[in-house]
Amino acid sequence: MVAENNATIVIVGTLDSKGEEVGFIRNRIIRRGCQAIVIDAGVLGHPQVEADITREKIAELGGTTLKSLKQRANETSDRIEIIQVMIEGVKRAVGELVEKGELNGLISVGGSMGMAIGTSAMKMVPVGTPKLMLGTHFYPQYLGESDLTIMQSPCDIMGLNPVTELSLAQGAEAICAMAAATGPIRKKRPLVGMTGLGVTTQGVMLAQRLLKGKDYDTVVFHGNSVVMDELVANGTIDGILDFSPNELIRIFVIEETPWRMSRLDSAGEKGIPQVFVPGSLDMIVLRMAREEIPEKYRDRKIYKHGPYITGVRTTAEELKGLARVVSEKINRAKGPRAVVFPLEGFSAIDKKGSSFYDPDTDKAFLDELRANINEEVKIVEVKLHILDPEFVETVVGVYDSLHK
Repeated sequence: MVAENNATIVIVGTLDSKGEEVGFIRNRIIRRGCQAIVIDAGVLGHPQVEADITREKIAELGGTTLKSLKQRANETSDRIEIIQVMIEGVKRAVGELVEKGELNGLISVGGSMGMAIGTSAMKMVPVGTPKLMLGTHFYPQYLGESDLTIMQSPCDIMGLNPVTELSLAQGAEAICAMAAATGPIRKKRPLVGMTGLGVTTQGVMLAQRLLKGKDYDTVVFHGNSVVMDELVANGTIDGILDFSPNELIRIFVIEETPWRMSRLDSAGEKGIPQVFVPGSLDMIVLRMAREEIPEKYRDRKIYKHGPYITGVRTTAEELKGLARVVSEKINRAKGPRAVVFPLEGFSAIDKKGSSFYDPDTDKAFLDELRANINEEVKIVEVKLHILDPEFVETVVGVYDSLHK
């Protein structure tokens, strides 16, 4: 834990348009007993307050000069390339401060451009170090998966007034208080990273209890694994129980997140124990209402999980393709690994009497897996449903045997 008067808070903003606001936040942070480092990500106008890391330095870190960026701004109305240079420069500056141990918290203030810059910088900051984005609107596409906090301003951030001053003061106070509880993450027992989804929650919760009884701690990631991979890479997570790898469908079937092609690689590269279970692979999860789903899915079995979440049954061909991906990645893993396969269904709605139950389609995954996976990789077939307690006990037993 960092004492508040020893915490260093980094403030990111465009000082030509948000200089007054950044100055207000800096003064409030210093009054709170913390230190402040101001990074200027502006380009065009004159900075309204002094920066500790200037816009000239940020442009240089981004691979060019401020003069060149200003010339480019005069030649075109398309500013995206200019913003991208400043984003890269701010990311490098923040990354260097993290490496030197000179960042205990990060706050950024701005509109859409400021949020693009600020949240990009926050992705350079480790899990457990507070990150607060004070913005005019909520832009979910900027968030990613890290532990950043969004604070939405009730009005435009354009100068100081009684309304903005209150929001800025609250933001400054919040980041200082959060910095007092900055990591690092401390472990008492081996930590197992798990994946979960609503349709596998019952099994995941039982696995947590069973693992706790075997003296493991667990951390569950819901449908996304970027942070899980980060914690594997830095040694925080000691093993993976991939109970609900539905994210693979978004990456390799509907190609919604192709930049995550490295999914399943982190544990294998690190050489830590890894157990794969095909939980929730019976469905493509679409973030849209049922009436909005693409035409190509409308003749399939459909499950309405919520007003704007719709599940569509996967096909045998889709599962075969996933099995080849899984086999290839597990084959090259350096550490102990195994697959545990529930023969009676992959999720709460893939069981006898439920809408997605289709054992022949599920078996297509198993057959393709058998055909492609190395003999040294153990495949445990269990004639039970994924949520049956005996199946979960088998999974935990397999994991425990690999970890030891």
